[in-house]
Amino acid sequence: MRRACAAAAVVLAAVAPASADLPKAVGDFKAGRYLEAAAELQAIVDRTPGNAYAYFLLGQCLLQTQHPESAEAQFRRAVEIDPTRPEYFQGLALALKTSADWHHAIQTASDGLSRAGDPATRYGLLSLRGYAYGAVNRWAEAAQDFEAARKIRSEAWLSLLLGKAYFAMGDYERAMVPLKDALDGLADDAEVLRLLAEADLVRAGRETDGTRKRILYVDALGYARRLAAARPGDVEAIHVVGRAALGSGELGQAEHLFLHVLYRQPRHCYAMVNLARTYIALERWDEAEAFLMKAAACAPRMAVVFETLGDLYMRRGRPQQAVDAYGRAESLEPEGSVPTIPVRSPR
Repeated sequence: MRRACAAAAVVLAAVAPASADLPKAVGDFKAGRYLEAAAELQAIVDRTPGNAYAYFLLGQCLLQTQHPESAEAQFRRAVEIDPTRPEYFQGLALALKTSADWHHAIQTASDGLSRAGDPATRYGLLSLRGYAYGAVNRWAEAAQDFEAARKIRSEAWLSLLLGKAYFAMGDYERAMVPLKDALDGLADDAEVLRLLAEADLVRAGRETDGTRKRILYVDALGYARRLAAARPGDVEAIHVVGRAALGSGELGQAEHLFLHVLYRQPRHCYAMVNLARTYIALERWDEAEAFLMKAAACAPRMAVVFETLGDLYMRRGRPQQAVDAYGRAESLEPEGSVPTIPVRSPR
Protein backbone atom coordinates (compact mmCIF):
# COMPACT_ATOMS: atom_id res chain seq x y z
CA MET A 1 0.00 0.00 0.00
CA ARG A 2 2.82 2.43 0.87
CA ARG A 3 4.43 1.95 -2.51
CA ALA A 4 1.08 2.56 -4.25
CA CYS A 5 0.56 5.73 -2.21
CA ALA A 6 4.07 6.92 -2.99
CA ALA A 7 3.58 6.33 -6.70
CA ALA A 8 0.30 8.23 -6.62
CA ALA A 9 1.99 11.09 -4.76
CA VAL A 10 4.61 11.39 -7.51
CA VAL A 11 1.88 11.62 -10.13
CA LEU A 12 0.02 14.23 -8.13
CA ALA A 13 3.11 16.30 -7.48
CA ALA A 14 3.90 16.35 -11.19
CA VAL A 15 0.59 17.99 -12.04
CA ALA A 16 -0.04 20.00 -8.85
CA PRO A 17 -0.97 23.62 -9.60
CA ALA A 18 0.57 26.58 -7.84
CA SER A 19 -2.68 27.23 -6.00
CA ALA A 20 -5.84 25.19 -5.50
CA ASP A 21 -9.27 25.62 -4.07
CA LEU A 22 -12.09 23.25 -3.38
CA PRO A 23 -14.66 24.63 -5.89
CA LYS A 24 -12.21 24.24 -8.76
CA ALA A 25 -11.32 20.71 -7.63
CA VAL A 26 -14.99 19.79 -7.46
CA GLY A 27 -15.54 21.25 -10.92
CA ASP A 28 -12.66 19.28 -12.38
CA PHE A 29 -13.91 16.13 -10.67
CA LYS A 30 -17.43 16.53 -12.08
CA ALA A 31 -15.96 17.17 -15.52
CA GLY A 32 -13.97 13.94 -15.36
CA ARG A 33 -10.59 15.68 -15.09
CA TYR A 34 -9.51 13.37 -12.30
CA LEU A 35 -5.75 13.95 -12.38
CA GLU A 36 -6.21 17.71 -12.22
CA ALA A 37 -8.77 17.39 -9.44
CA ALA A 38 -6.53 14.99 -7.51
CA ALA A 39 -3.60 17.39 -7.69
CA GLU A 40 -5.77 20.28 -6.45
CA LEU A 41 -7.21 18.17 -3.65
CA GLN A 42 -3.76 16.98 -2.60
CA ALA A 43 -2.73 20.60 -2.25
CA ILE A 44 -5.84 21.28 -0.14
CA VAL A 45 -5.26 18.39 2.29
CA ASP A 46 -1.60 19.37 2.59
CA ARG A 47 -2.70 22.86 3.70
CA THR A 48 -5.73 21.79 5.74
CA PRO A 49 -5.26 18.19 6.93
CA GLY A 50 -8.56 18.29 8.81
CA ASN A 51 -10.67 18.63 5.64
CA ALA A 52 -12.50 15.29 5.54
CA TYR A 53 -14.46 16.11 2.39
CA ALA A 54 -11.26 16.87 0.47
CA TYR A 55 -9.84 13.50 1.49
CA PHE A 56 -13.09 11.86 0.38
CA LEU A 57 -12.96 13.52 -3.05
CA LEU A 58 -9.28 12.67 -3.38
CA GLY A 59 -10.13 9.03 -2.75
CA GLN A 60 -12.76 9.19 -5.48
CA CYS A 61 -10.24 10.63 -7.93
CA LEU A 62 -7.71 7.91 -7.09
CA LEU A 63 -10.33 5.23 -7.66
CA GLN A 64 -11.10 6.72 -11.07
CA THR A 65 -7.39 6.69 -11.96
CA GLN A 66 -6.97 3.03 -10.93
CA HIS A 67 -5.18 3.52 -7.60
CA PRO A 68 -7.49 1.64 -5.20
CA GLU A 69 -4.95 1.19 -2.40
CA SER A 70 -4.08 4.89 -2.41
CA ALA A 71 -7.81 5.68 -2.55
CA GLU A 72 -8.38 3.45 0.47
CA ALA A 73 -5.87 5.48 2.50
CA GLN A 74 -7.67 8.73 1.63
CA PHE A 75 -11.10 7.34 2.49
CA ARG A 76 -9.77 6.01 5.80
CA ARG A 77 -8.48 9.47 6.63
CA ALA A 78 -11.89 10.99 5.81
CA VAL A 79 -13.60 8.43 8.08
CA GLU A 80 -11.15 9.12 10.90
CA ILE A 81 -11.78 12.86 10.71
CA ASP A 82 -15.56 12.61 10.43
CA PRO A 83 -17.02 9.16 11.25
CA THR A 84 -20.59 10.43 11.02
CA ARG A 85 -20.75 10.60 7.21
CA PRO A 86 -22.02 7.34 5.65
CA GLU A 87 -20.80 8.36 2.18
CA TYR A 88 -17.22 8.26 3.48
CA PHE A 89 -17.77 4.64 4.51
CA GLN A 90 -19.29 3.98 1.10
CA GLY A 91 -16.16 5.33 -0.59
CA LEU A 92 -13.93 3.19 1.63
CA ALA A 93 -16.07 0.10 0.98
CA LEU A 94 -15.86 0.75 -2.76
CA ALA A 95 -12.06 0.93 -2.59
CA LEU A 96 -11.98 -2.32 -0.61
CA LYS A 97 -14.30 -3.93 -3.19
CA THR A 98 -12.01 -2.78 -6.00
CA SER A 99 -9.11 -4.46 -4.17
CA ALA A 100 -11.25 -7.61 -3.61
CA ASP A 101 -10.95 -7.22 0.15
CA TRP A 102 -14.43 -8.61 0.57
CA HIS A 103 -14.67 -9.16 4.31
CA HIS A 104 -13.51 -5.63 5.14
CA ALA A 105 -15.78 -4.25 2.42
CA ILE A 106 -18.76 -5.98 4.08
CA GLN A 107 -17.87 -4.61 7.51
CA THR A 108 -17.27 -1.10 6.20
CA ALA A 109 -20.54 -1.05 4.26
CA SER A 110 -22.33 -2.28 7.39
CA ASP A 111 -20.75 0.56 9.38
CA GLY A 112 -21.96 2.99 6.75
CA LEU A 113 -25.48 1.57 6.77
CA SER A 114 -25.68 2.03 10.53
CA ARG A 115 -25.22 5.77 9.89
CA ALA A 116 -27.18 6.15 6.64
CA GLY A 117 -30.68 7.58 6.68
CA ASP A 118 -31.24 8.90 3.18
CA PRO A 119 -32.44 6.42 0.54
CA ALA A 120 -29.75 7.21 -2.04
CA THR A 121 -26.87 6.44 0.32
CA ARG A 122 -28.57 3.32 1.65
CA TYR A 123 -29.13 2.16 -1.92
CA GLY A 124 -25.44 2.47 -2.74
CA LEU A 125 -24.30 0.77 0.46
CA LEU A 126 -26.80 -2.09 0.19
CA SER A 127 -25.84 -2.76 -3.43
CA LEU A 128 -22.17 -2.67 -2.56
CA ARG A 129 -22.49 -4.95 0.47
CA GLY A 130 -24.70 -7.36 -1.45
CA TYR A 131 -22.05 -7.63 -4.16
CA ALA A 132 -19.37 -8.32 -1.55
CA TYR A 133 -21.55 -10.98 0.12
CA GLY A 134 -21.92 -12.68 -3.25
CA ALA A 135 -18.16 -12.64 -3.78
CA VAL A 136 -17.72 -14.79 -0.65
CA ASN A 137 -20.72 -17.02 -1.49
CA ARG A 138 -22.96 -15.64 1.24
CA TRP A 139 -25.82 -15.67 -1.21
CA ALA A 140 -28.76 -15.45 1.19
CA GLU A 141 -27.36 -12.24 2.68
CA ALA A 142 -26.57 -10.93 -0.80
CA ALA A 143 -30.16 -11.54 -1.90
CA GLN A 144 -31.48 -9.80 1.20
CA ASP A 145 -29.41 -6.70 0.48
CA PHE A 146 -30.35 -6.65 -3.21
CA GLU A 147 -34.04 -7.00 -2.32
CA ALA A 148 -33.75 -4.07 0.10
CA ALA A 149 -31.94 -1.98 -2.50
CA ARG A 150 -34.59 -2.79 -5.14
CA LYS A 151 -37.27 -1.45 -2.83
CA ILE A 152 -35.46 1.89 -2.95
CA ARG A 153 -34.79 1.88 -6.69
CA SER A 154 -35.13 -0.90 -9.25
CA GLU A 155 -32.54 -1.07 -12.02
CA ALA A 156 -31.78 -3.79 -14.53
CA TRP A 157 -28.24 -4.46 -13.30
CA LEU A 158 -29.52 -4.82 -9.73
CA SER A 159 -32.24 -7.23 -10.85
CA LEU A 160 -29.54 -9.30 -12.56
CA LEU A 161 -27.49 -9.44 -9.36
CA LEU A 162 -30.55 -10.50 -7.38
CA GLY A 163 -31.40 -13.17 -9.94
CA LYS A 164 -27.82 -14.47 -9.81
CA ALA A 165 -27.99 -14.64 -6.00
CA TYR A 166 -31.17 -16.75 -6.06
CA PHE A 167 -29.71 -18.88 -8.87
CA ALA A 168 -26.57 -19.54 -6.81
CA MET A 169 -28.79 -20.52 -3.85
CA GLY A 170 -30.56 -23.07 -6.05
CA ASP A 171 -33.84 -21.16 -5.76
CA TYR A 172 -34.52 -21.11 -9.48
CA GLU A 173 -38.21 -20.25 -9.11
CA ARG A 174 -37.44 -17.00 -7.27
CA ALA A 175 -34.59 -16.24 -9.64
CA MET A 176 -36.93 -16.04 -12.63
CA VAL A 177 -38.76 -12.83 -11.64
CA PRO A 178 -35.72 -10.54 -11.22
CA LEU A 179 -34.01 -12.14 -14.23
CA LYS A 180 -37.03 -11.39 -16.42
CA ASP A 181 -37.03 -7.84 -15.06
CA ALA A 182 -33.33 -7.59 -15.94
CA LEU A 183 -34.00 -8.83 -19.47
CA ASP A 184 -36.60 -6.09 -19.96
CA GLY A 185 -33.93 -3.49 -19.23
CA LEU A 186 -30.92 -5.18 -20.80
CA ALA A 187 -32.50 -6.42 -24.05
CA ASP A 188 -30.81 -9.63 -25.25
CA ASP A 189 -28.07 -9.68 -22.62
CA ALA A 190 -26.20 -12.98 -22.91
CA GLU A 191 -25.68 -13.48 -19.20
CA VAL A 192 -29.34 -12.93 -18.37
CA LEU A 193 -30.47 -15.25 -21.17
CA ARG A 194 -28.05 -17.98 -20.06
CA LEU A 195 -29.32 -17.81 -16.48
CA LEU A 196 -32.96 -17.86 -17.60
CA ALA A 197 -32.36 -20.85 -19.87
CA GLU A 198 -30.42 -22.75 -17.19
CA ALA A 199 -33.03 -22.00 -14.52
CA ASP A 200 -35.82 -23.26 -16.75
CA LEU A 201 -33.84 -26.40 -17.60
CA VAL A 202 -33.37 -27.25 -13.93
CA ARG A 203 -36.99 -26.45 -13.11
CA ALA A 204 -38.15 -28.64 -15.99
CA GLY A 205 -35.95 -31.51 -14.82
CA ARG A 206 -37.55 -31.35 -11.37
CA GLU A 207 -41.12 -30.94 -12.59
CA THR A 208 -43.39 -33.98 -12.18
CA ASP A 209 -46.35 -32.72 -14.18
CA GLY A 210 -45.82 -33.64 -17.83
CA THR A 211 -47.58 -30.64 -19.31
CA ARG A 212 -45.80 -28.19 -17.06
CA LYS A 213 -42.48 -29.92 -17.76
CA ARG A 214 -42.87 -29.48 -21.50
CA ILE A 215 -43.82 -25.81 -21.10
CA LEU A 216 -40.67 -25.19 -19.09
CA TYR A 217 -38.48 -26.94 -21.66
CA VAL A 218 -40.06 -24.93 -24.48
CA ASP A 219 -39.47 -21.72 -22.53
CA ALA A 220 -35.86 -22.77 -21.95
CA LEU A 221 -35.48 -23.40 -25.67
CA GLY A 222 -36.72 -19.89 -26.44
CA TYR A 223 -34.20 -18.29 -24.10
CA ALA A 224 -31.43 -20.59 -25.33
CA ARG A 225 -32.05 -19.69 -28.97
CA ARG A 226 -31.94 -16.00 -28.10
CA LEU A 227 -28.68 -16.65 -26.23
CA ALA A 228 -27.16 -18.36 -29.27
CA ALA A 229 -28.27 -15.45 -31.46
CA ALA A 230 -26.66 -12.99 -29.04
CA ARG A 231 -23.46 -15.05 -28.89
CA PRO A 232 -23.00 -16.48 -32.41
CA GLY A 233 -20.34 -19.14 -32.52
CA ASP A 234 -20.29 -19.63 -28.74
CA VAL A 235 -20.02 -23.39 -28.21
CA GLU A 236 -21.54 -23.31 -24.73
CA ALA A 237 -24.52 -21.32 -25.99
CA ILE A 238 -25.05 -23.93 -28.73
CA HIS A 239 -24.84 -26.67 -26.10
CA VAL A 240 -27.55 -24.98 -24.03
CA VAL A 241 -29.81 -24.89 -27.09
CA GLY A 242 -29.15 -28.58 -27.62
CA ARG A 243 -30.07 -29.43 -24.03
CA ALA A 244 -33.29 -27.46 -24.26
CA ALA A 245 -34.13 -29.03 -27.64
CA LEU A 246 -33.60 -32.50 -26.17
CA GLY A 247 -35.85 -31.74 -23.21
CA SER A 248 -38.61 -30.34 -25.41
CA GLY A 249 -38.49 -33.33 -27.75
CA GLU A 250 -36.77 -31.63 -30.70
CA LEU A 251 -34.53 -34.67 -31.09
CA GLY A 252 -33.28 -34.04 -34.62
CA GLN A 253 -32.21 -30.54 -33.71
CA ALA A 254 -30.62 -31.78 -30.47
CA GLU A 255 -28.56 -34.39 -32.36
CA HIS A 256 -27.40 -31.80 -34.89
CA LEU A 257 -26.38 -29.32 -32.20
CA PHE A 258 -24.51 -31.81 -30.01
CA LEU A 259 -22.62 -33.11 -33.05
CA HIS A 260 -21.74 -29.51 -33.93
CA VAL A 261 -20.45 -28.90 -30.39
CA LEU A 262 -18.30 -32.03 -30.59
CA TYR A 263 -17.00 -31.00 -34.00
CA ARG A 264 -15.90 -27.70 -32.46
CA GLN A 265 -14.75 -29.21 -29.14
CA PRO A 266 -14.09 -32.95 -29.51
CA ARG A 267 -13.39 -33.29 -25.76
CA HIS A 268 -16.67 -31.76 -24.62
CA CYS A 269 -17.64 -34.60 -22.26
CA TYR A 270 -21.07 -33.23 -21.35
CA ALA A 271 -22.02 -32.99 -25.01
CA MET A 272 -21.10 -36.68 -25.42
CA VAL A 273 -23.49 -37.61 -22.60
CA ASN A 274 -26.29 -35.46 -23.97
CA LEU A 275 -25.80 -36.82 -27.48
CA ALA A 276 -26.03 -40.32 -26.02
CA ARG A 277 -29.27 -39.35 -24.28
CA THR A 278 -30.59 -38.12 -27.61
CA TYR A 279 -29.78 -41.46 -29.21
CA ILE A 280 -31.47 -43.29 -26.31
CA ALA A 281 -34.61 -41.24 -26.95
CA LEU A 282 -34.34 -42.21 -30.63
CA GLU A 283 -33.73 -45.87 -29.63
CA ARG A 284 -30.43 -45.84 -31.49
CA TRP A 285 -28.83 -48.01 -28.82
CA ASP A 286 -25.45 -48.76 -30.37
CA GLU A 287 -24.72 -45.10 -31.09
CA ALA A 288 -25.79 -44.16 -27.56
CA GLU A 289 -23.46 -46.75 -26.05
CA ALA A 290 -20.57 -45.68 -28.28
CA PHE A 291 -20.80 -42.07 -27.13
CA LEU A 292 -21.16 -43.08 -23.50
CA MET A 293 -17.97 -45.11 -23.83
CA LYS A 294 -16.27 -42.02 -25.25
CA ALA A 295 -17.64 -39.97 -22.36
CA ALA A 296 -16.31 -42.53 -19.86
CA ALA A 297 -12.84 -42.19 -21.39
CA CYS A 298 -13.20 -38.41 -21.50
CA ALA A 299 -14.40 -38.03 -17.87
CA PRO A 300 -13.87 -41.31 -15.98
CA ARG A 301 -15.03 -39.77 -12.68
CA MET A 302 -18.23 -38.21 -13.96
CA ALA A 303 -21.01 -40.19 -12.30
CA VAL A 304 -23.71 -39.17 -14.77
CA VAL A 305 -21.91 -41.09 -17.53
CA PHE A 306 -22.39 -44.36 -15.69
CA GLU A 307 -25.91 -43.50 -14.53
CA THR A 308 -26.85 -43.01 -18.18
CA LEU A 309 -25.10 -46.24 -19.12
CA GLY A 310 -27.16 -48.02 -16.47
CA ASP A 311 -30.35 -46.58 -17.97
CA LEU A 312 -29.27 -47.69 -21.42
CA TYR A 313 -28.46 -51.24 -20.32
CA MET A 314 -31.80 -51.55 -18.51
CA ARG A 315 -33.61 -50.52 -21.69
CA ARG A 316 -31.61 -53.06 -23.67
CA GLY A 317 -32.44 -55.90 -21.26
CA ARG A 318 -28.92 -56.24 -19.86
CA PRO A 319 -29.63 -55.99 -16.09
CA GLN A 320 -26.25 -57.18 -14.81
CA GLN A 321 -24.38 -54.58 -16.85
CA ALA A 322 -26.90 -52.01 -15.63
CA VAL A 323 -26.21 -52.95 -12.00
CA ASP A 324 -22.46 -52.67 -12.61
CA ALA A 325 -22.87 -49.24 -14.22
CA TYR A 326 -25.10 -47.96 -11.41
CA GLY A 327 -22.62 -49.27 -8.86
CA ARG A 328 -19.80 -47.45 -10.61
CA ALA A 329 -21.87 -44.25 -10.58
CA GLU A 330 -22.57 -44.56 -6.85
CA SER A 331 -18.86 -44.98 -6.13
CA LEU A 332 -18.06 -41.64 -7.73
CA GLU A 333 -18.46 -38.18 -6.29
CA PRO A 334 -20.60 -35.97 -8.53
CA GLU A 335 -18.30 -33.96 -10.76
CA GLY A 336 -20.01 -31.02 -12.40
CA SER A 337 -23.53 -31.61 -13.60
CA VAL A 338 -25.48 -32.47 -16.69
CA PRO A 339 -29.11 -31.49 -16.13
CA THR A 340 -31.43 -34.47 -15.97
CA ILE A 341 -33.45 -34.62 -19.16
CA PRO A 342 -36.17 -37.25 -19.54
CA VAL A 343 -35.76 -39.80 -22.28
CA ARG A 344 -38.46 -39.29 -24.89
CA SER A 345 -39.64 -41.51 -27.67
CA PRO A 346 -39.58 -40.06 -31.17
CA ARG A 347 -42.72 -38.10 -32.02
